[in-house]
Amino acid sequence: MQPQQPVIRTYKGRDRRSAEEAYRVDADAAAHAGWFPVAHRWTGAWDGHELAVVFELRGGSPGQGSTQAMGSALPAMAAAAVAPGYGEPPGAARDYGAPPAAAPGYGAPSASAAPQAWQAEVSRPVSAARAHARATLETIDLHCAGEPLRLIRTGFPQVPMAPILERRRWVREHADHARRAVMHEPRGHRDMYGAILMAPHRPDADIAVLFMHNEGWSTMCGHGTIAIVTALIEEGLYPATEPQTTIRLEAPAGLVTAVANVTRGMHGGPQVSSVRFTNVPAYVAATDLTLRPEGVALAGPAAQSGSLNVALAFGGAYYGIVDAASLGLRVVPDQIESLTRVGRAITDVLRRDHTPTHPTDPELGFVYGTIIVDYDPASSPDGKATDAYMRNVTIFANAEVDRSPCGSGTSALLAYLFSRGGIHQGQDVVNAGITGVAFRGRVDERIVLGDREAVITSVEGSAYVTGYSTFVIDGRDPLGGGFLLG
Repeated sequence: MQPQQPVIRTYKGRDRRSAEEAYRVDADAAAHAGWFPVAHRWTGAWDGHELAVVFELRGGSPGQGSTQAMGSALPAMAAAAVAPGYGEPPGAARDYGAPPAAAPGYGAPSASAAPQAWQAEVSRPVSAARAHARATLETIDLHCAGEPLRLIRTGFPQVPMAPILERRRWVREHADHARRAVMHEPRGHRDMYGAILMAPHRPDADIAVLFMHNEGWSTMCGHGTIAIVTALIEEGLYPATEPQTTIRLEAPAGLVTAVANVTRGMHGGPQVSSVRFTNVPAYVAATDLTLRPEGVALAGPAAQSGSLNVALAFGGAYYGIVDAASLGLRVVPDQIESLTRVGRAITDVLRRDHTPTHPTDPELGFVYGTIIVDYDPASSPDGKATDAYMRNVTIFANAEVDRSPCGSGTSALLAYLFSRGGIHQGQDVVNAGITGVAFRGRVDERIVLGDREAVITSVEGSAYVTGYSTFVIDGRDPLGGGFLLG
């Protein structure tokens, strides 16, 4: 007699709780029939959440566990093999985490559900297809002006409730393996960027966020804020209102308030045209630092003096700011190798010789990267962003290249330009990235931050969903934990 193939059943609800309740109704009846959940997977869309559960026939009474018996116990369940897209051979099921019947919040079978049979099945050895350790992480992928944002939805370790900077320390010590798994190869690449969302700790925030990259954990990210808000609204993960929806994010650098411009799309769900976030206070930490990075050729007055003038400004993180003309470079894709090499060299010198001190939080006192600014985009060799005020590329973390104009970097640039009288309060400044796509930023307010004069800036841009992924981490894979070349 051929063994019964797994059966997949889906439960859909407006929210996760209603989908779980629908599942519980079937779970008890399935156990009576000898069918038990072995895997589950959540998916979300703007109109609700769907829970897919894979059931396998295990240890029922003679004749009780047949597909026909299961069909009578679960009238709505489709007696079919694992659906296309799961990618397993008949008789095997992908391990998406704890089976729903055993997971907290899903509810185990009730006392009436043949407890002896259930307990016997729990103790049975797992099949060879699932005998090795496997973990999965589910993500929504987006890009903002070309810069990726991988938002982890499931599979990330549970982060304890604590102030956000303590959570950042906790993930660095206890969950960095998850960051490497989704940021590094073979699932990511050197320039991948990501985020994980959590319940907020501070009462004035709606959501807490930790940002991640190839080297570790950011304190703030502008393009990531724009992408996260877009994903939350368009994927139905946050209640949307028209014409604008406000979401307050608790980031390590402080509270960031984002306002999304929302319309109803052709599909009937909410659609985000752009997001403007009001950033944490930005300020200039130093001007006219003189550097001589090893192996970096200089041009113009910098070549004559033999040193490079660099400013240091904070916009949620600290950035060196340097004029591309003093390096003999243009901010265009064709010169990205030279821009990356030079940006890394400047960052290394700043980190070695010019450690900043944040006015209110010592934990923010480190140099994150270098912004190379082209102040003459009208003459860009590639003909892109010729109407922008400036065009930049930011090299940050471990020589990671920001494809976008860098949101927190834009805030730092605005503070720097404002301090020099280059722009005025309320002026819209178009700042393009190396892809040619631009953010619009402005200085909204002057404030005092500790003993520093600072400004409140806001930055606007757009992001787009690019895909949904389920990543498998196989315990047998020697490279499964992630790696980078160079």
